[in-house]
Amino acid sequence: MLAGWRELSTGISAVFCCFLFFWLLFSHPPKEGKELEVGTCEITALDRDMSHPKRTIARQTARCACRRGQVAGTTKARPACVDAQIIVNKQWCGMEPCDEGEQCTLLINRSGWSCTRQLGRIKTVT
Repeated sequence: MLAGWRELSTGISAVFCCFLFFWLLFSHPPKEGKELEVGTCEITALDRDMSHPKRTIARQTARCACRRGQVAGTTKARPACVDAQIIVNKQWCGMEPCDEGEQCTLLINRSGWSCTRQLGRIKTVT
């Protein structure tokens, strides 16, 4: 009689362990986050450094799901999927990275671009 109880309790313990394992496996969402629609981007991190007078340094990290032939870039000051040739050729203004009313100019060494407003305020991106 005692041997029967041991077998039963061992079986119940095994079933409980399996149930616990599968519950832990499927109850927690993956850490990568949700799937993005193809052709869209989302900002995952944004850091602003305003320690310098008259100057703000901003760094942002974005996650994009681009189509073939596209890469992550910037359009209208937001992360976007852009034609890969723009990046390869460093023709940054071809992405139309500046907000409406701003003029885009390439930096001399082509490491980035500047967006200039009519009032003379300049936003430089590298």
